[in-house]
Amino acid sequence: MLNKFFSKPVELNVGDKTLRFCSIPDFEFCLNGRTSVPSKKISEMVKLSTKKLKNEAVTIKDIEKRFVNILSRSIENPNSINQALREMDPSIFSQDHGWRGIIAALNEGGDDLNPFRRIALVKYMQYLASRQEIIKYLYSEKQSHANGATRAAEDGEEHADKLSGTYILENTLFEPVKDDKNGEFERMPKGEVISLQLPAGKNIEIRLSKHRCILSNKNGIEFIDQSGNHHPLIKGRNVIGRDAASTVKIDSSLRDISRLHLLIENIGDNKIQLTDMSSHGTFLHPSLLAQHTT
Repeated sequence: MLNKFFSKPVELNVGDKTLRFCSIPDFEFCLNGRTSVPSKKISEMVKLSTKKLKNEAVTIKDIEKRFVNILSRSIENPNSINQALREMDPSIFSQDHGWRGIIAALNEGGDDLNPFRRIALVKYMQYLASRQEIIKYLYSEKQSHANGATRAAEDGEEHADKLSGTYILENTLFEPVKDDKNGEFERMPKGEVISLQLPAGKNIEIRLSKHRCILSNKNGIEFIDQSGNHHPLIKGRNVIGRDAASTVKIDSSLRDISRLHLLIENIGDNKIQLTDMSSHGTFLHPSLLAQHTT
């Protein structure tokens, strides 16, 4: 996270409002409250059929892939994010929380706003992830109900053929989907840079989805994959994933690991920066996430 304070506040004109930020952390704090899904949107999603829910999930996944590529390129060339966002159709951004207006306002500025653009894209991806979780929950509940209704009909029992929208809405709001496959490990915020110190002779356990891996600094900084293979990390950018062009190529049969799953920047002096770009998550011990510096 950049802690630079500007001599003059950065102003973004969003609709009929002018938002002012004295620092990048101010901007990030403002967007943190925009990563959830508004109740009105949830109400609309509850009414969707399973087919429409599936189509929306596919659309979001395609958008996420485009954003991952933009963020990945921006690590090597920070100014590339400006042109990339300008070339995107503004309508792909939701109007929830004023997201479309925020992106449009950022596009009116120059390269000096690129750090803001990166944060906005990361936070918007987190908003999309929130939508995906609700879609998965609704789809699962509707499928389960449909299967139950079919079985009941076969048994000659009478059951309603629709799941109560209110019931789904309440469960979505108050019983969010939990992923406890990784026990005490906590999922890294998608797209955010996590900076860690890896002292010589030490290891850090990391999980790609459910697969246990190790970041080691016993013989130089290495990534030890789920099969125990050692991969020395070069200075600079390292890509971990199933893609053939990855610096560390993961077994292609592990479908829960993304093609571009994790970026590791080896910046020297026993310091590394991690950026999760995956669908199923990268997990660290909570103490590491709490102590990281950005």
